[in-house]
Amino acid sequence: MRGAGKSYKAPSGKIITWSELVLLMELEENKTIEWTDSEVTFNSGFKSHVYFRGRNDLTDNPRLLQLVGEVLLERVEQLPCTHGRRKCMIGIPTAGTPLAQVISDLSANSRSSLIGFRLMRSILKEHGKDNMWVGKPELDKHTYITIENVVSTAKAMFQNFERLEQDGYPTHEMFHVIFASWNLGGFDKLKAQGYEKIVVLYQMLDIIAAYVHLERWPQERYDKMARRINAWRNSAE
Repeated sequence: MRGAGKSYKAPSGKIITWSELVLLMELEENKTIEWTDSEVTFNSGFKSHVYFRGRNDLTDNPRLLQLVGEVLLERVEQLPCTHGRRKCMIGIPTAGTPLAQVISDLSANSRSSLIGFRLMRSILKEHGKDNMWVGKPELDKHTYITIENVVSTAKAMFQNFERLEQDGYPTHEMFHVIFASWNLGGFDKLKAQGYEKIVVLYQMLDIIAAYVHLERWPQERYDKMARRINAWRNSAE
């Protein structure tokens, strides 16, 4: 295997460590990140041969989910508190929910900083009590941080930010952590709307390039997806 044990400088300039490369390889083996011969159409209309799942494929594989959680926890721990002293994760439904929980679980097991998590509904409850998307924030106690698995145009994030704001969460002041971004304009839209605290761990093109570097995917796959992403971004300008 090319570069075994060594870090890799991705096209964006990001340095991906060997342990991160191993994680990316496991995500590909688990089909969490997958090349498909038939095109997958995103909600935005973008057509891709690469698909990031991150739902049942991760929750069915608790060891791999924990490895993803460890990378996310390390980044979350580096973030400063924006409000209360204890950080609390809110997963963007539905793929973000298990990520929020695994970050919290790992912090309880082995870290000095205990991180909580809150559940966010995908459909508003119409019976009983607690008819809120998440529940009333306690900003004197908690620093709330959202978590999402992958973002393309950020349409779902905007929708869920509106729901959080209905419950009283200061979304413009909060950090929002994203495991991977397709760089289809979603990050730019978030910035344009005043969301300055966006943290992206990986660009999808960097991940695809890493698979080429590791000789798991041919160069043609990177070239094809790079052309598509660039064309999409140019058409949106």
